[in-house]
Amino acid sequence: MAKTSTETKASFAADSLAMGMLVVLAMTIIQRALGFFRGIWFCRLMDDTVVGQWAMAFDFIIMITPVMLFGMPGSLPRYVETYRQRGHLRSLVRRLLMTTVLCGGAFLVGMVVAPDWFGWLIFLESDNRSLTHSVAIGVLAIIAFNFVHQLVSSLRQIRIGSLMQFLQSVLFTIIGVSWLLLGGGLEGLILSFAVASVIAIVPGAWILYQGWDGLPKSDTPFDASSMWQRLLPYAAALWTMNLLSNLFEMSDRYMILHFTGGGEMAGQAAVGQYHSGRIFPVLLISLASMISGVLMPYLAADWESGRREAVIEQMRKILTAVSVLFTIGSATVLFFAPWLFGSLLQNRYADGLALMPIAFVFYIWSSLATVGQDYLWVSERGKLVGIAITVGLVINIILNTLLLPLWGLHGAVVATLCSHAVVLSGIWIAMVRCGFRFDLAMLMITLLPATLLTGPVTALICACLMIAASHPMRVWLLEGIDMGVAKFGRRAAHAQ
Repeated sequence: MAKTSTETKASFAADSLAMGMLVVLAMTIIQRALGFFRGIWFCRLMDDTVVGQWAMAFDFIIMITPVMLFGMPGSLPRYVETYRQRGHLRSLVRRLLMTTVLCGGAFLVGMVVAPDWFGWLIFLESDNRSLTHSVAIGVLAIIAFNFVHQLVSSLRQIRIGSLMQFLQSVLFTIIGVSWLLLGGGLEGLILSFAVASVIAIVPGAWILYQGWDGLPKSDTPFDASSMWQRLLPYAAALWTMNLLSNLFEMSDRYMILHFTGGGEMAGQAAVGQYHSGRIFPVLLISLASMISGVLMPYLAADWESGRREAVIEQMRKILTAVSVLFTIGSATVLFFAPWLFGSLLQNRYADGLALMPIAFVFYIWSSLATVGQDYLWVSERGKLVGIAITVGLVINIILNTLLLPLWGLHGAVVATLCSHAVVLSGIWIAMVRCGFRFDLAMLMITLLPATLLTGPVTALICACLMIAASHPMRVWLLEGIDMGVAKFGRRAAHAQ
């Protein structure tokens, strides 16, 4: 390893794992609550057509960014510490920043040169250039925010990274809702998101400015070619996964927008109804992503220590807890959903309310797939995840093409349900190929969310009967809930 000069002052002292987990958990809960509040007000203050346009704009901004940047900023968490220890972090960040600027500039030029095409792609409107340009500004703002956030988080400044996300969410809620209450339109709402993202960069930029001079410096020259040879394969794999995941996530809304009969207004309104039906269910996948991120280091530690059976048992416990608790939570929400849609959303989203049980089912299945794929990543068979998502994407497109003309929005939701079932089945098959045990208990937790289609009462009864009738499942559920708390306590004690 290259020698580095002595640091003149402390630089980027890392937050402890215990502190990081606590902060991430707290911020995730607060941000989901803010997101729910914001989503309700957006649906109240806009009609379903404009809500559909907003949903398409926001999803495009969030999901096109990692694909457009070819996974380069996403490589920071993997390689920041490596090049920091070698004294070459400045050189790494400089090159990735230049690449990000070039990719962002190329995208901006594309939207300026062909605004009509992008308008048609995003909104099914080719004559609203101001709306397309506002999306371009939103994309540039989120590129800047994500780069700084990725760098700060890679330096293990978890509190600052969480503060950035918290500020972005709070500021967007305040500015966006205020703008709509004053009678503002969709372009201003998108720009509100851009403004909130830019302001939220300040804490991260400040901590980077404070600690940048204290980074170790190497006495040996930086080998750029070696860096690219190591980084590009990782970035390419990350880019592929982002592309597949984002295409799968966005395919249903694009199919609804472009294949719903009745013209652009009907398509936008259908997306708005679909968006309202996802306000509650989408919270589940956020929780599942958090669980997956917290669980991964523990699974990796057991796997590398040769405790493969412990990894399997942990996965079975966590998956059981996710299925049962998410089903119970979804059934509880379905009890109150008619009142919420009637009072808060003024009975303007009847189609969204009708599709919500199906949305809960496929988002619970997606949550199980999100947590379950951790097993494939720790066993270094992550490419099988990509295969499962690809098959699900193809099925989703085919079924939407067939069912949308016949059943309208309901057909699109059914197609999405089937495609998520295919992805989860692919994850299970891949896990079994890698040594995971799929038995009757795993089949039961897979089918349990589907009981929501028969009503919340039936789902609650089935969940309770499953817990009461199965001693192993009852133990797994309780241990799955307790495991994260116990490990967190041991890590906290160790950190002290």
